[in-house]
Amino acid sequence: MADWSGRPAYAQVADQLRAAIRTGRFAPGSQLPSYEALMRTYGVSITVIRTAVRELKTEGLVYTHQGKGAFVRDPLPAPGEPMSGQGSDAFQVVIAEIRSLHDDLGRIDERLSNVERLVLGTDT
Repeated sequence: MADWSGRPAYAQVADQLRAAIRTGRFAPGSQLPSYEALMRTYGVSITVIRTAVRELKTEGLVYTHQGKGAFVRDPLPAPGEPMSGQGSDAFQVVIAEIRSLHDDLGRIDERLSNVERLVLGTDT
């Protein structure tokens, strides 16, 4: 799945899931495939899938339910449009900083996943 674009694998998976949500492949209220199914579809580790779903959750596109999975939020904001109640400049600055930290954590997760594969001798 991962191309060698220099973008983290979780960001590539999140982009593809985001596009599937925006185009209606995953309708509002529907459940995303299981993490196991997403791992097989994209050929990545559980860490990458968790991070991609966490990014979509941070953006307000999905919500998760412990033991049940991830679900598409209803209603969805239009592309590039903030969700209601999130329009203040100060709030947007905070969200931008959180997303930056989230990206940093995603890169750390991906590196940890690589180290785990090397140590355990597995290729997920």
